Amino acid sequence: MKSVLFYFVPLIVYAMINNLVERLYWPYYVALLLAFLGFQLARLRYPKDAVPPIAKITQGIFYILTVAFIFRDQYLNPLMINVLLGITLVIAIVEIMQYRRKPSA
Repeated sequence: MKSVLFYFVPLIVYAMINNLVERLYWPYYVALLLAFLGFQLARLRYPKDAVPPIAKITQGIFYILTVAFIFRDQYLNPLMINVLLGITLVIAIVEIMQYRRKPSA
């Protein structure tokens, strides 16, 4: 259950910054960096050599979201970032549903 928070808390931070902040300044970039690092911790739920393909896709989509977010003020509008957030959220939910940890006996 704790590893699920590593997916959703960063996405909530991204959504809040995207929808509440008009212009990004350095404190917001620091918050985005911390959220990005939190999302990367979600990979810890898998063994190092056995990361499933859907987890790699989720990480890739999140990388794309992060790069798009960085260039939001110059080239993109917040609506495009919201669409990417939605896609990332759906893929993260699919990953969580497919690869739930089985309780240890």
